Amino acid sequence: MFPNRNAAQQHSFAKQQRGSALVIAVFIIVVMSIIGIAMVRILNDSSRATVSDVYGARAYAAARSGAEAFLTELFPLNGSTNSALCEPRAAALPINTVFTGTYNQPGLVNCSATVYCDRLELSSPFSGTHFRIITEGTCSAGTMNYSKQIILEASDGIF
Repeated sequence: MFPNRNAAQQHSFAKQQRGSALVIAVFIIVVMSIIGIAMVRILNDSSRATVSDVYGARAYAAARSGAEAFLTELFPLNGSTNSALCEPRAAALPINTVFTGTYNQPGLVNCSATVYCDRLELSSPFSGTHFRIITEGTCSAGTMNYSKQIILEASDGIF
């Protein structure tokens, strides 16, 4: 191999290099294990975020559906405003539950909506009634609950 070395020198050189391959192999195994564990965690976090996004969208859809169902009762198509559904305004936010709905439709299974409402009679120069509506949509997925709120303001008068 090396013309200036004799067989004894070549043999001692090989003895000195004997453990370095093992150290390099262990190092590569450790580094690859750390990378693998990091990738598993990233994929797990990504799947949890996707589930959270999907159930958050479902909770928003449940809240919106509850608000729309309540608005059809508050403002019937061929009738006058049903102001009796909402209590007079007394607190900073509505606290009285006026509508609760659970859904069995595909996409909203295990979801529900709760609607809170209050009203305020407007004074001059305005006329009519101002309604403040808060709808909370909630969806369950195993032990996790996801919720979204929608706040609406409506009036049957002129501002």
